[in-house]
Amino acid sequence: MEPDEAVVAHVNYLFFHSTQSYIHFYLRRFRRTRPLCLTRTPESPLIDPTVPPALAGDFYQYGQAAARHPLQRQVYGLGLTVRRLLTRMPPRFSDPLLHALHRRVVPRLRPEADGTRYLAWAGDILARRKARLIHAYYGPVGWRMLALKRRLGVPLVVSFLGDDVAPRLGDWWSWWIASGAEPPDWPARLRELLAGGDLFLTEGPVLRRRLIDLGCPPERVVLQRIAIPVAEMPFRARAPRPGARPIILFAGRFAEQKGLVYALEAVRALRDEGRPFEFRIIGDETLTDGTYASRIYADVRRHRLGDRVRMLGFLNRRDYVREMERADIFLHPSVTAHDGASEGGAPTTILEAQALGLPVVSTLHCDIPNVTVPDRSALLVPERESGELARALGWLLDHGERWADMGRAGRAHMERYHDADREAPALEARYLALLNRPSPS
Repeated sequence: MEPDEAVVAHVNYLFFHSTQSYIHFYLRRFRRTRPLCLTRTPESPLIDPTVPPALAGDFYQYGQAAARHPLQRQVYGLGLTVRRLLTRMPPRFSDPLLHALHRRVVPRLRPEADGTRYLAWAGDILARRKARLIHAYYGPVGWRMLALKRRLGVPLVVSFLGDDVAPRLGDWWSWWIASGAEPPDWPARLRELLAGGDLFLTEGPVLRRRLIDLGCPPERVVLQRIAIPVAEMPFRARAPRPGARPIILFAGRFAEQKGLVYALEAVRALRDEGRPFEFRIIGDETLTDGTYASRIYADVRRHRLGDRVRMLGFLNRRDYVREMERADIFLHPSVTAHDGASEGGAPTTILEAQALGLPVVSTLHCDIPNVTVPDRSALLVPERESGELARALGWLLDHGERWADMGRAGRAHMERYHDADREAPALEARYLALLNRPSPS
């Protein structure tokens, strides 16, 4: 480490190599700070359990000894298998079983279920490594890090995701904000975080406005775009392939805000029109409680979509990019979920699809209009309007001559606004500005 290289602790629920890859793109490009990574949970072995060599020696996993124990690995693997089997059952049977699994069984099997012990573990590492700033991903993790900010006297930066500003948090966040037997009051904890944090990052203006409306001082919330390694993503101008069925691709967790139910409704309408195509889906119940996934599988069975829909599962990054390169059209119809969860900004997959040259069909949701070029790189329709999705897809299938121009518009937009080589230095500059600000008198 260089003498003037500040150590910045990046703290997340789970490691962010594949599932939140844009964070890793930032980490690889920092030159004036040294990233220290702390995670509660490792990457799923179904995705990519490896730690990049560049982070060797700077990566810490809570409960690592227990996670390496053969019995613990067997229990974890059994849990994944049980959840996968339940999601393939009809929802009327699977939903109560999945709820019981995640609310009653899983918490008792975790060896690291005490948040106060986690704080002691993390605090020891940050003190020993002389961390000068904490960057937490996302709101609930930021609230937990408030205690370390105060204890160590360091600035706290928090990136917000979208579902962390919903009125009610998903169950997977509760561990971070629980402090007793009573259900945690997230709105109260969020207000405490917004009052106590030093800087809050959002990927677009919609989420920034939401934080301000919740009481965040405007000067403390700034736009920091999602960044991708544009130069590493090979552009290909799309064109119809004679004799081949066009490939429409979706990629994302099987969570309500991803809107996959409406994608399947649109695909069914296209199938009923007799159009030739194949709909490929990257994703599954991984990193969810499985209840939405059971609905997805049930819809495919009920409407006999097996001849048009190909389920690829949750892929590692290498295989995910390969499927993107094979596709002709990218579909991602995000919505605001019934519990208020949203994308907050926009899915990273939409950015990556544009960088690779794919025309996009999506929705007028959160910051998606800001990360695309509406009507030039992407066709955007209202949320939950599967008929409009079908019409947009049908238009693209009928106008293959427009694919290349849409792809070029998307690529240019990514190069101008979302290139990691430019955005990473900008984020580091924000860290250094906090570290160099005058101490309060």
